[in-house]
Amino acid sequence: MVHRFRACQSSGLIAALVLVAVAVVPPPAWGCSTAVASALATADGRPILWKNRDAEDKRNQVVFDSTGRHAFVGVVNGGDMAGLEIWAGLNAAGFAIMNSASYNLEEVESVAEGSFMRLALQSCTTVADFQALLERTDAGGRDVTANFGVIDAQGGAAIFETGRHQFKRFDADDAANAPRGLLVRTNFSDTGNADSGSGMLRRQRAYLLLDELVAARRLDAATLLARVARDVANPFIASDPMSQAAPRYAYTGDSVCRFDTASAAVFVGVKPGEDPLLATAWVVVGQPVTGVAAPIWVRAGSVPAELAAAATASRMTAAFDEVRARFYPQTRGEMKKYIDAAALRDPVSSPLPRLAAAEKRNLARAAVALRSWATTAPTSAEVAALQEEIARDTVAAVRASLAPGAPHPAETPAPR
Repeated sequence: MVHRFRACQSSGLIAALVLVAVAVVPPPAWGCSTAVASALATADGRPILWKNRDAEDKRNQVVFDSTGRHAFVGVVNGGDMAGLEIWAGLNAAGFAIMNSASYNLEEVESVAEGSFMRLALQSCTTVADFQALLERTDAGGRDVTANFGVIDAQGGAAIFETGRHQFKRFDADDAANAPRGLLVRTNFSDTGNADSGSGMLRRQRAYLLLDELVAARRLDAATLLARVARDVANPFIASDPMSQAAPRYAYTGDSVCRFDTASAAVFVGVKPGEDPLLATAWVVVGQPVTGVAAPIWVRAGSVPAELAAAATASRMTAAFDEVRARFYPQTRGEMKKYIDAAALRDPVSSPLPRLAAAEKRNLARAAVALRSWATTAPTSAEVAALQEEIARDTVAAVRASLAPGAPHPAETPAPR
């Protein structure tokens, strides 16, 4: 059912949102690949939210914001230190949100998804709260045409296909719409015009990869990042750059991990009854296949300097860009969208095995900490210190992976 008008309860915030939206210059159309997984689909029974963000600005960064009802961390464009537009985020209540632009809901180009998600992170505790926000803004209108994915600390997991004056909710634990507890969206909506939109190949591929993980009871942050977020294949044209039989170059314009992919975010929620502040944001501030995910927790009250919003590219993004230059050496015209498959899979010189080893260490260190924190709540300083250390070690590991004679992953030290 399409939900419609309910009396506005936060008209001041919404009016401000609309005024800001009017002043924003519409951006070019970019794609994203996203998924929402309910507790039914994941290996440990915690909901997961994922987004590969495609964007013109490749300097994606992260902010911490405590100006609203809930503090939150969120992915922003480079230089947005105030976090005015959030493209994926997690708040202190364990509520997380992301979006993919929809190009078949309405014949307009909307501009306010980022500011709308900021408002949601500041004010929403549950999926039901987000639905109420949509209902309050239906009548007055909001400048969005998007698929919003959300999870909460009570086990909620849903996608809202949202236009300016209406929306439709799809729950990830609804057998009718998500028999495997999983919902995937790219850049079209099921309730929109069936003859328009984009990202059909990416959606098909993401569903295939995620379904395999769900069937094997292996869907978690680690496998999603490794198997889905970094996928550069395109079975539609029998292209798999990781295959030894693949040609030297491969076009990644329709892959889940595209040339245009600027970042990835995976939000791992909590089980009902667990501390919402244990929800974890795993962020790659660069093209996923060129980078390593680092953990961020709202409890820290800060963001590591290595990926924090700044006027210039962060140290982590700069390191990932060095890997990108190796994998995408062409810089002119359409040539820049072709990945160097030989460099990607070279058994001696490719950084990929070392990047994977660095991410495995990050995941292991976070797992140890989360087990401890579940018993004894940490201080903000303790959490901040850990995420800072992991971020510094990540940058060092990426740079080391590019150095001549870099050690094989098996020779790297075990997690501390």
